[in-house]
Amino acid sequence: MGKSEIVSEFFKHGHLLTDEALKIIEETGVEEPLSRKLPLIVDSRDLYTPYKILMNLTYKKKEITREDFVRFYGSKYEKMKQIIISRIPKSFVSLNKIDSTRNEVHVIGIVKEIKENEKKTVELEDTTTTMPVILDDIDDLELDDVVAIKAVAGGKVLFGKKIIYPDIPLRDPTKGTGKACFVSDLCLDESSPKDIEAFFEWFSQQDIQYLFVSGKLGSKELFKDYVDRYCYIKTVFVIADDSEYPNIPQTFESSRIVSLSNPAMVELGGLKVLMAQKADIKMLKKRYLGKTNVILDEDYLVLTEVPDIVHYGNSDQPYITNYKSVTLVNSGSLLGEFKPIVIDFASRDVEKISLPQ
Repeated sequence: MGKSEIVSEFFKHGHLLTDEALKIIEETGVEEPLSRKLPLIVDSRDLYTPYKILMNLTYKKKEITREDFVRFYGSKYEKMKQIIISRIPKSFVSLNKIDSTRNEVHVIGIVKEIKENEKKTVELEDTTTTMPVILDDIDDLELDDVVAIKAVAGGKVLFGKKIIYPDIPLRDPTKGTGKACFVSDLCLDESSPKDIEAFFEWFSQQDIQYLFVSGKLGSKELFKDYVDRYCYIKTVFVIADDSEYPNIPQTFESSRIVSLSNPAMVELGGLKVLMAQKADIKMLKKRYLGKTNVILDEDYLVLTEVPDIVHYGNSDQPYITNYKSVTLVNSGSLLGEFKPIVIDFASRDVEKISLPQ
């Protein structure tokens, strides 16, 4: 499309372009900018993408080698180790340096085996060796967890005193600008068209720029149709299904839909939003987003960035909770109880919406 055609197209939609804006649109095309809420005179600063994608898996290997397995699990250990070291100001000791002095030590390792007999024993592994750790309580510890353990050195064994998870820091709630709406489990193939229309009709009338969608989506074609009809000047984020985990984005032929992997993270309005089909507080404590059945170049599920909001699906009931200033939300399902969640980024107020009947 030439310059005069671009100018004409924007004029039809009630906009004038500066020279700088015209140069950008020549490179990017007209469809995405026209899907936004733009001022009368469009400048280059109006065309910058108002969000940043921090986490989005777009590629999966078709063939897996032994080296891929080694690299994948090694990447998890190294990433988690760095999180622990940055969070916990202790002098950590490699497992091959443990002696029999009965001194107190701190170690980092990945859990390779758990035995629960009279005594609970965990086989811990780092890059140097493996070592059994005897514990009174293993809490929520699972295979492949990477943790720090405070222990007493006992030669060929450690006597564990405390399991320390990577966890997220205690902090004040991050505040930003704007609002977003969060919905899950629209189940468009099964839900009542009346209920679906009621939600999208309501959302189209709100001064809310962003819609986040997780959970069971249903028909992609129906979803695109509803978005195109009701979300013309809004941005809709949707994540992939959980047929594999993690999973790459679906394809939508709509400039209004930002299709992301499961899980994914977006930064907008000064806040970081983590989207996942399933999530809980335990994942935040462990800084790990669940078990994977996909081998990648590196472990994608390590939570290196701390989110401000976690939005997830696969629930019949609305749910809102907070953990260390992270807000976890789920709107429930259109097949059960459904309450869209609206979060004001400036105040961090969270509201459950009762849709008009």
